[in-house]
Amino acid sequence: EGWGVAFGTRALLPEADARMAVRAVTRVVGPSGAGKSTLLRSLNRLVDEVPGVRLAGRILLDGEDLRRAAFPAVVLRQRVAMVGQQPVALPMSVFDNVAYGARLAGVRGLTLRSRVTRALEAVRLLDEVRDRLDDDAAGLSGGQLQRLALARCFALDPEVLLLDEPTSALDPIAAAHFERVVGELARERTVVLVTHHLAQATRLAAHVLTLADGRATPGWPREGLAPVARTAREPVHAGEPAGAP
Repeated sequence: EGWGVAFGTRALLPEADARMAVRAVTRVVGPSGAGKSTLLRSLNRLVDEVPGVRLAGRILLDGEDLRRAAFPAVVLRQRVAMVGQQPVALPMSVFDNVAYGARLAGVRGLTLRSRVTRALEAVRLLDEVRDRLDDDAAGLSGGQLQRLALARCFALDPEVLLLDEPTSALDPIAAAHFERVVGELARERTVVLVTHHLAQATRLAAHVLTLADGRATPGWPREGLAPVARTAREPVHAGEPAGAP
């Protein structure tokens, strides 16, 4: 409600009202500099760490204002988790990477192990790393690292997942795999996605929010902008012929 982000005299995100679809994927679109990534980073208060930033309005989750001082940022980031463009492998084992956030939240013992297992299963990574859980996570491939980062978020059991260009560093096969995982996760939680892959957005997102001209509005910015074809660099799903609409 009336949410806006500014730095000095420059408005990075217009003050606007917007709703995100529950248990579905909302794709955020708009021209470069419209504030798409800023919006994601503001939803879990990462922009709070930027010196000189000014914030306006409220962010509501289940009726709670996430900006109120009594709502600790560490608790918020357990409920609203984020995966960025470049997957981050912490300097520790595969298991400890996935368990990291849950441990900070106080999860221990068999409950922790169960969460890690469920998270790896959810992102379709468990079978690939079952015998490597104690190995350094740096040895995983780019696609595996991105799913590892998603599993680390999933282990927190968040209500909302924020994805900022999550497949930009992946090859088409790994990107298609990641898409399928996100589509499955969105059945049980809210997903907010920023991506420049238009066909990918169409496959994943049932809802669109446009940031442009100082406004946030539902739907595509103008008729004809919605994607109608896949580019040569975009992934093809398994079993789907190349060039399919």
